[in-house]
Amino acid sequence: MSSLKAISNTVDSQTKILSPAVGFYSSAPNPESLLTPGALIGKLQILNTEIELYLPENVGGKVQFDGERDKIYPVEYKQELFRLIPENIDLKKETIKAAVELEEKQEKGFVLRASTTGIFYCKPSPDAPPYVELGQQIESGKVVGLIEVMKTFNQVVFQGTDKSETGKITQILVEDAAEVKLGDALFVVE
Repeated sequence: MSSLKAISNTVDSQTKILSPAVGFYSSAPNPESLLTPGALIGKLQILNTEIELYLPENVGGKVQFDGERDKIYPVEYKQELFRLIPENIDLKKETIKAAVELEEKQEKGFVLRASTTGIFYCKPSPDAPPYVELGQQIESGKVVGLIEVMKTFNQVVFQGTDKSETGKITQILVEDAAEVKLGDALFVVE
């Protein structure tokens, strides 16, 4: 799945997050949630192609979103998606720390993220072997886990990176049966 960076425009103390293209916006972040720079902020469908949308690297804060999170919205180029307001100093420090940790992980490889919020499972059933193990070579189309949402199991599939259709699992960042949120890092692929 390809990705785009949103456009940001800071006015007074709020930052407007704007669409980088014309399309249909979905999977907006939860209102009041705290987003770190570079966080996944939803999906943009452009001409039947679903694209992951990320915050710019220098933008973060608490989400102010007036729409319905689970709805799909038609958007124009540079149309406001939501706003971010700055948080207190302690939360800013945590945001910066999380962003630095994420950058360190990204420097070591491609970060495979959760496509939805739910419960992550590393194997198809309790007594089955895991989909992938540390050090395993994988290729595009490989199922690496499941995320359960209301008794529906969504496959987490490696789609390749910008550089390669194959890779090696170098880090597993989530435990079996752990709760994950949209955009959480699951695996690092080198």
